[in-house]
Amino acid sequence: MIFTALDFETTGYENGGGNEPWQLGVAVVEDLRIVDTREWFFGTELTPDSPTMMSQWDEFIPYLAGRRLVAHNIATERTILTRVAPLTKWGPWVDTLKLARARYPRLPSYTLGDLCRMFGCVPEIDGRTWHDGLYDAVACANLACFLAV
Repeated sequence: MIFTALDFETTGYENGGGNEPWQLGVAVVEDLRIVDTREWFFGTELTPDSPTMMSQWDEFIPYLAGRRLVAHNIATERTILTRVAPLTKWGPWVDTLKLARARYPRLPSYTLGDLCRMFGCVPEIDGRTWHDGLYDAVACANLACFLAV
């Protein structure tokens, strides 16, 4: 089975912001092993001199288009991709949050970090931690492999 786990980090809606993506991390999984990871940084209204998401489209679209996409609580990722390319059919999607809730209905928490700690699949990436797009994409890939998507 081949899939891409992805995670966008966004600016949020605070102070009237538009919840713009500023980082995308992906982890490509084949046969329940991560075989490739990548990340991209995008300019926002706060960093207008950085490359835009659309200027890097050709670099990251091969990791997403026509693939099974996996994310933890897919709403953000699906919304961003649909907003940037509304006519593209994304997915099929697998939500590790919904999958974990279905398989383990009585856990005390379903955050990505808590699930990875409970199941022993926390990533080790030097200098990275939670709420980093690449780190969270790898964590989601690890969790999906544990749950055997």
